[in-house]
Amino acid sequence: MQFKKITIIGLGLIGGSLARALKESEEVETVFGIDSDKESVQYAIDKGIIDKGSSDIKEGVPGAEIIVVSTHVGIITDTAKSIFPAATEGSIITDVGSVKSSIVKGIEQALPDNIHFIGGHPIAGTEDSGVKSADSKLFNGRRCILTPTAKTDLEAKRKVSSMWESVGSEVHEMDAETHDHIFGVVSHLPHIVAYSLINTVLKAQDSEDLLEFAGGGLKDYTRVSASSPQMWVEIFKANKSHLLDAISMFKNSLQEIEDAITSEDFDTLKKELDKAAKTKRGL
Repeated sequence: MQFKKITIIGLGLIGGSLARALKESEEVETVFGIDSDKESVQYAIDKGIIDKGSSDIKEGVPGAEIIVVSTHVGIITDTAKSIFPAATEGSIITDVGSVKSSIVKGIEQALPDNIHFIGGHPIAGTEDSGVKSADSKLFNGRRCILTPTAKTDLEAKRKVSSMWESVGSEVHEMDAETHDHIFGVVSHLPHIVAYSLINTVLKAQDSEDLLEFAGGGLKDYTRVSASSPQMWVEIFKANKSHLLDAISMFKNSLQEIEDAITSEDFDTLKKELDKAAKTKRGL
C-alpha cells in the first residue's frame, strides 16, 4: 500500500467516486470521508465507499497523508484553511476545483510552513450529483490537471500524482492561469451555451410544444444543463474574466453565422460548418 490514510472532504459525485476508486485500488489503508450531510457519510460507510467517516473535520484530518477538498468551488479555499489547525505536520492538501487561480492563490497565501498544497482538477464528471452516483471507474483514462507553483513541494506533487494515477487518471501539469483560460473555453463556455439554449427554447410562445418534439440532438447537447446551477454559478463567478473572453468569442462566431445566413452567403456558411465538423470528427 502506498498510503496509510487519505481523507476526502465532500462526498459528492467526485469525492465519492474518488473514495470508491481508492478503496478498490487497494493502495490506501484507510479512506476517511467527511461531509456535512451525515446521511451521505453513513451511506458511504454502509456501501463500503469509505472505511470511516464523520461530519467533523477535526476527527478526520489528523494523520492523513493527503487531504482532498472536494467541495463546491466557492468554499474550497475556506475549507482548506479550516484544515490547517487539525492537519498533521507534512500533510498534503489538494482539491478538485475546476477553477484554479483564485483557489491556489488563496490557499498558498495562508498555508503554514509545515503543510503542503497543490491544486488539482480531475477532468471527469456527469450531470449527476451526490455520493449515491459514485462511480469507481469515473477517472479511468481521464486526465487530471495539477497546477504546481514555485512554492510546491516536489515530494507532495509526486504523492498527489501517484494518488490520481492509482485510480486510472493521466496526470498533466500546467500553471493555474493557463488552466483557467483553457477550461473557460472548453468546459465553462459549453455549460453557458447549454443553459442559454434551453432558456431560448423556453422563451418561445410554444415552448411546451417545442420541447415535446425535441430530438436527440437537443437532448444530447443540453445534457450538462441538468448539472447543479449553484455549483456552476460559483464556477462562473470564480473564472469570470476568462469566461467573459470565451463568451465574447462565441458571440462573434455566432454573429458570423448569422451574417452568412442573412446575406445568403451559403458558401461561407458551408465553410464554417465544414471547419467545425472536421474538428469534431478529429476529437
